[in-house]
Amino acid sequence: MAEDDKSDKKDADSIIQTALKRFKLCVEAERGIRTLALEDLRFRAGEQWPDNIKVQREREQRPCLTINRVLPAIRQVTNEQRQNRGAIKVSPVDDKADVDTAEVLQGVVRNIEYDSNADVAFDTAFDGAVTGGFGYVRVITEYFEPNSFDQVLKIKRVRNPHMIYMDPSCQEADYSDAEFGFVVELLTKEEYKAAYPKSELASMDDWESVGDHAPEWVGDSGIRVVEYYYREKIADTLLLLQDPQTGEERGILKSALPDGEIPDGLVQVDERETEKIKVKWCKLNAVEILDATEWDDTEIPIVPVLGDELDIDGKRVLEGMVRHAKDPQRMLNYWKSAETEAIALAPRAPWVMAEGQAEGHPEWDTANTKSHSKLEYKPKDLAGQPVGPPIRNVAEPAVAAITNASLGAADDLKAVTQVYDAGLGQRSNETSGRGIVARQQQGQLGNFHYIDNLTRSRRRVARILVRMIPKIYNTARILRVIGEDDTVKTVAVNQKTEHKGVERVFDLTTGRYDVIVQTGPGYATRRKEAVESMMGVITAAPELMNIFGDLVIKNMDWPGAQEIAERMKKMLPPQLQEGEDGEQPIPPQVQQKMEQYGQMIEELTKQLNQAKEQLATKSLELESRERIEEGKAQLELRITQLKLDSQEAIAALKAEVDIIKAGQQMQMAEAAREAQAASETIGAQQ
Repeated sequence: MAEDDKSDKKDADSIIQTALKRFKLCVEAERGIRTLALEDLRFRAGEQWPDNIKVQREREQRPCLTINRVLPAIRQVTNEQRQNRGAIKVSPVDDKADVDTAEVLQGVVRNIEYDSNADVAFDTAFDGAVTGGFGYVRVITEYFEPNSFDQVLKIKRVRNPHMIYMDPSCQEADYSDAEFGFVVELLTKEEYKAAYPKSELASMDDWESVGDHAPEWVGDSGIRVVEYYYREKIADTLLLLQDPQTGEERGILKSALPDGEIPDGLVQVDERETEKIKVKWCKLNAVEILDATEWDDTEIPIVPVLGDELDIDGKRVLEGMVRHAKDPQRMLNYWKSAETEAIALAPRAPWVMAEGQAEGHPEWDTANTKSHSKLEYKPKDLAGQPVGPPIRNVAEPAVAAITNASLGAADDLKAVTQVYDAGLGQRSNETSGRGIVARQQQGQLGNFHYIDNLTRSRRRVARILVRMIPKIYNTARILRVIGEDDTVKTVAVNQKTEHKGVERVFDLTTGRYDVIVQTGPGYATRRKEAVESMMGVITAAPELMNIFGDLVIKNMDWPGAQEIAERMKKMLPPQLQEGEDGEQPIPPQVQQKMEQYGQMIEELTKQLNQAKEQLATKSLELESRERIEEGKAQLELRITQLKLDSQEAIAALKAEVDIIKAGQQMQMAEAAREAQAASETIGAQQ
């Protein structure tokens, strides 16, 4: 074996051994968290009775009911989140960034979310956080097409959060400081051989040999392939260089300098020790590296969505809504089962009779299960003594007490989950609309931390995308961008393009940008609320429909709304109409005057041309130089007069335009005052 091959084999073995140690560390650190989360998930799915009690009750044929009220409480929180998805807002940070490019980046991020079905990824992770305390979202790169070298970014869903293992020493809530992470994938023999035919293990029939190396990674009928992310830190020196002529300063790593030499024209001002961080990725089985590459960022692209995070005496705990709802839910199940059992057994009270009275009358054996037209009995006992008829031993079950206990358990469940009747749409003891809204808001605030944690995760995902976009989309491309109102357009990036009538370049590879996430109702919801508010204004002041009626119709969601809005816009007063570039069009009366002056100027120009022709003709007829000079003088005088007439016409036109514009401004101010008065009237009525 060559020395290079030996070195590569040694490096690969070192990576695998380090990965195995780290994986076992994750397993040990998160064993308790994962066990409780799995119990929570099963409890949500309906497995709510302890196994021993359930087996005993089923053996005795006693009711064992499950009234799963945890599930609607969870859905109340998760569906609340689906109605109020966060919106990404990208903003420039340094002087090399600009607002227009930030808007393009924002549209690219939205397009990545759309192409990736990111809403499904975030919904799944959020559901895991609310149920068991944690969920995950991934960011990956893949080729745009099988025959393309262009890569795209994607946000991937993690269906089973238990297949993710992260560095247990993380301190940040979004795991941005994680040093390593694992994504586990279980493959069958056939799938593994098809995916990795050159692997040494692809020809093995006995998978137990692999299990001897790493039992946590191997199943009975297949093998677990693990994606392993890890950060590699390299010591380096950061130099602060200055251009003496301009005074501009910039930092650069010493390792990035050619031959370690400072470029000519720059001087070193300062330096400090630092670390250069690289994120590496490789796909492993238990004994070999199947694939490896670098991730072009400094953070591991696995983002958690957490529920409640606690640190109890150094031990980390993750909880969801189910964890503390188990006991009241079990109480509810027990009391509902007892209530059913008590009511069902009430008509089956036993018959009390003397020994031998039922002899020869088998119908008494089914007296509690069948309806008989008559029940015969012997009026004497075995001793021949007369006895009365059998009587039923009736005892009134404590149904009322059981019902009260079940109601108490239901109230405890509401208090634990912070989801009350009003939040579920049921009538409660509130009588006013304000009281109902207050109770709904109380439930929302009680569980708002789940949505706030999701917002943190969305912000980190967006920051990863904004940092990665300049590295992945670093060539001249035509990208699709999506606006906040879901409008779709294409933009040329990293090349010259025309924007708002000006030639410019949207260079995604320069400048620094940051991200915020705005939570609240989506664009469609806000548009609906805007329509309701505008309709309220129009109801109070119908005349305002002629001022902004086109905007009301434009924001309505029904077929033909946009066409009607365009027609209404054309019916607006001229001073309220806007051109394509946002400029107000010229009023009709001004256009008429301009046409008149244009005709006048055209007539003057025609006369000027005729005068020139006459001069050419007369110059041939004139016999003396004096007469020719006289003709020229007359022509120059005529030309001067024509110029003066044109200037006076243009001055008159400008004066009339100024007068019309002043009138427009007065009309618009009057309309604004009327709208303000109408709005104040509505506010006073409300």
